[in-house]
Amino acid sequence: MTLTTSASLILLLVLPIPLILKLLVCIIVSVWLCQSLREYCWHIGSSIQSAELRKDNTWLISIAGKEAIKAELLPDCLVQPWLTVLVFQLPDRRKKSLILLRDNIDPDTFRRVRVRLRNPM
Repeated sequence: MTLTTSASLILLLVLPIPLILKLLVCIIVSVWLCQSLREYCWHIGSSIQSAELRKDNTWLISIAGKEAIKAELLPDCLVQPWLTVLVFQLPDRRKKSLILLRDNIDPDTFRRVRVRLRNPM
């Protein structure tokens, strides 16, 4: 993401367009990069802190600094022996992902999550 953004900024500076337009587009691209890094790389302010599967097969997730909310687990999940990605849809229709690596949680819990996702009830 940063490589493509840097390349686009360099190409933008080489283009034969007015300087004010170059500066305006550079600012827009830079702001977009900062927002993308905050959201997708650093997870500032919007990362999922915990996910709990309740007995009635609903998920309760906690997002940083907020109370737990119900979320729907979407079928877009990825289940691999080394990686599991849970994709949730929040009540406001936004999607949030929770990435679980094998060394993030204890091996037994990781195995049970993978088995549960492969064989939904």
